[in-house]
Amino acid sequence: MKKRVVAAVAVLLAAGWIAQSAVYAQGDDRPKYQRRWVWVMTNLLVDKEVDRVVALIKRSAAAGYNGIVISDYKMNFLDRMPSHYFVHAERVKTAAREANVELIPGVFSVGYSNGLLSHDPNYAEGMRVENAPFVLKGNEAVLASEPSALRNGGLEETRGHQFAGFGFQDEPGKVTFADHDVVREGKTSCRMENLGLSYNKRLIQPVNVRPHACYRLSCWVKTRDLQETGAFRLMAIGASGRQLSFQEGGLEATKDWTKIEVVFNSQDESKVNLYAGLWGAKSGTLWIDDLRFEELGLVNVLRRPGCPFLVKSADGATTYTEGDDFEPVRDPNLGQLPWPGEYEFNHPTPAIKLTKTSRIKPGDRLKVSWYHPVLTLSGYAACCLSEPKIYSILEDQAKRVESLFHPKTIFMQHDELRVVNWCAACQTRKLTPGALLADNVRRCQEILKKSSPNATQIIWSDMFDPTHNAVKGPYYLVNGSLEGSWNGLQPSTMIANWNGGKARASLEFFAKRGHSQIIAGYYDSDDNFNTWDTAASGLPGVIGFMYTTWQQRYVDLERYGRKIQREGEKR
Repeated sequence: MKKRVVAAVAVLLAAGWIAQSAVYAQGDDRPKYQRRWVWVMTNLLVDKEVDRVVALIKRSAAAGYNGIVISDYKMNFLDRMPSHYFVHAERVKTAAREANVELIPGVFSVGYSNGLLSHDPNYAEGMRVENAPFVLKGNEAVLASEPSALRNGGLEETRGHQFAGFGFQDEPGKVTFADHDVVREGKTSCRMENLGLSYNKRLIQPVNVRPHACYRLSCWVKTRDLQETGAFRLMAIGASGRQLSFQEGGLEATKDWTKIEVVFNSQDESKVNLYAGLWGAKSGTLWIDDLRFEELGLVNVLRRPGCPFLVKSADGATTYTEGDDFEPVRDPNLGQLPWPGEYEFNHPTPAIKLTKTSRIKPGDRLKVSWYHPVLTLSGYAACCLSEPKIYSILEDQAKRVESLFHPKTIFMQHDELRVVNWCAACQTRKLTPGALLADNVRRCQEILKKSSPNATQIIWSDMFDPTHNAVKGPYYLVNGSLEGSWNGLQPSTMIANWNGGKARASLEFFAKRGHSQIIAGYYDSDDNFNTWDTAASGLPGVIGFMYTTWQQRYVDLERYGRKIQREGEKR
């Protein structure tokens, strides 16, 4: 028997299954959870937030947790923080030390990159506008866009409850209605109610577009007791079936008229379907009015070597020179509104102004190409994985976090990276998105190893998990396959696994690679501990649980903590 056990262990070791930090109780193949963490999103610049975090540290320690992950947006730009931020951080550090709780700072927001991009918004990943038609007006060249192809955007043309111009409308007179009483402007809006009768409540209209152009779709929305608010979508889908926009959010259950908009790149599509409506809402009422669709010019034009800006003659034979033929083009509001790192598309666009020595003549038509950022999930931008200066920012962040916290463990916040491999800097490398991300995380680990050589590194699972987001595609606005991203992970890097939908397969994948894992459980529901615990049975290296809340919902902190302690420590 002993020989068979030794042989089995040897096989597992050879396969990379036994992580160095895995500890098991004799007679039970389920893991012990030595690391019991709490996820805390905060802003340590605010006095009340510091009080809240200190109270959470004390409460967590009393409930049996021994680690607090601090995710603070301000850590993206510690170089700009005033002195009282660091006084607040010392308070938090003192509270953690007195409670014997480890502080784990979050760094490297690759994916939700707005904080990193506050250093320079030009470092966002950009999608290309190709050969947009510009016409000279006086001394300036401006976009010569076609009139909007959207018909009946004001929703004034109706026949009963049917809106003219829309190729499809879900169940007119049953769930979608022409409302002449509640309007934002004009005499008619579209009311959506009786939401439980069907899953879809939508208006859909096909329009012609120029390939590789930047467009904005907008509408005004009013809600009353809407459940769920996340069911609303305003989006564009290409005729090929490719989804072109992923901007979401902005609604409340009950709110007066609010403008919602999405900006997207048409990619290689010449026709798109525009959607406005609800997917899966359960109850309440929603009104839509004043839909508009327009091509955008040089708003949020990205300027860096990896995003070249080109002006050519109408026949493409002549390429004009910036500085000689036209003044340098910059958008001063790029990534600055309402604050650095945030992008909006409603400010005036910069013009192409001719120099006195320009070869461009009055009446000339031009073809202009540039790159612009694309936002997903309520306004988030992704940084370019190939921009060298991004790594200078990450190096600076790593040094400052090390100096402030001297952490034993550092959390890399790579997750839900949704825009990859479009700009020239990425395209010229001729790598897949998976290879680009593998290179990025490899460099990030090296940066942390240099700044904090003794610290354990941990990272979210999803972008390196073939059963989650590291897939061939399609995945949001990732241009190619994310497969192989996991090849950039060092075996010593710990995984924060949140793939609850495929928990066993995901845990097993990382265990085979030799990674230790922390289960990111709870997720604002206390009914998933047993599911995760069962999924981890028999797998080495699953050494901890993290109470993970995105809603700042700590009502189940003690109850969840008791489950982790009771089920983990008794083994």
